[in-house]
Amino acid sequence: MASDVMSVRLWLPCIKVLEVVADAPEWLAVRVASTVSRPRCCDCGTPGGRCHDRREQKIRDLGVSGRPVLLLWVRRRMVCDVCGRRFLEDHRAFEGKVTARVARRLVADARLMPVNAVAGRHKVGWHTVMALVAAYAGLVARHRRRRRCRVLLVDETSIRKRHRYVTVLVNGDTGEVLAMVPHRPSQALSAFLAAQGHKWCRGVKVVVSDGSRAYKAAIDQRLGHARHVLDRFHVIRWFGAGLTAVRRDVQRRPEGSKPAFDRDVFRARFLLMRRPDKLDAADQARLDALFAAHPRLKSAWDARSASCTASISPRTPKARWPRSTGSPTSTAPG
Repeated sequence: MASDVMSVRLWLPCIKVLEVVADAPEWLAVRVASTVSRPRCCDCGTPGGRCHDRREQKIRDLGVSGRPVLLLWVRRRMVCDVCGRRFLEDHRAFEGKVTARVARRLVADARLMPVNAVAGRHKVGWHTVMALVAAYAGLVARHRRRRRCRVLLVDETSIRKRHRYVTVLVNGDTGEVLAMVPHRPSQALSAFLAAQGHKWCRGVKVVVSDGSRAYKAAIDQRLGHARHVLDRFHVIRWFGAGLTAVRRDVQRRPEGSKPAFDRDVFRARFLLMRRPDKLDAADQARLDALFAAHPRLKSAWDARSASCTASISPRTPKARWPRSTGSPTSTAPG
């Protein structure tokens, strides 16, 4: 007589299938249990104990053939023989209400799409996805900070406009964010560098930052051996501010003159801020006529042009994010 029993293989370590609860076109439900005979007490860490009772917990797993899979984990509630405390057994294949491979898939998808879209795609709660992203972010950050960093990029940003400023530290070799340190004073950056240890700090050869005095004080204190370089964005902005100040001074006319400013210099204010490689023949001829009448303006423009030319680098095509394949072996980004 033919049997009407379905057998499944989940490929989960130390997990055995008890029975298939539901096998419908819309979803698949499987009751499972752990094969670990001596779970460790979460308080004293002693393996063993006796089983007090069993509770069934729902765990989401990767879908099969387009069908969502629900695992019904028969979770044991143990009593420790040493400390007498009752505790629920844990399993390395499960992370909260999802399996570990689903957690990796959720985090990988969150790298490509918003959290709301990930939650809707996998039919899980928004808070579940956000908690996993936050947990994996901490693991990835600690892993990144263990690597050697030769070029350290330091800059500030605000989580909200003009509110909650943070200091962002980036590995210049890989482009990975190492940490976001609260606030902007020198003590915050100095504390982060001290926590990294002397060996990690000795591996930093170049530090790139803006002209902040607080950053310079922390860098001189913890990374005095490294070469301190000002980032090109702020350097070009400073030269641009200097060119604007010279232009405003040049365009002024003596008091009582009408009009009170040189119209040709004022009308060229946007043309003066363009890069030399972006000028055509007509623009260059207009600037040459302007510089012939105002040599100071030409000196300021030459200084800014030199700073722009020195920072121009060949453009490289942007890297595209890899498309998620949905494999159970997907790993967390990092």
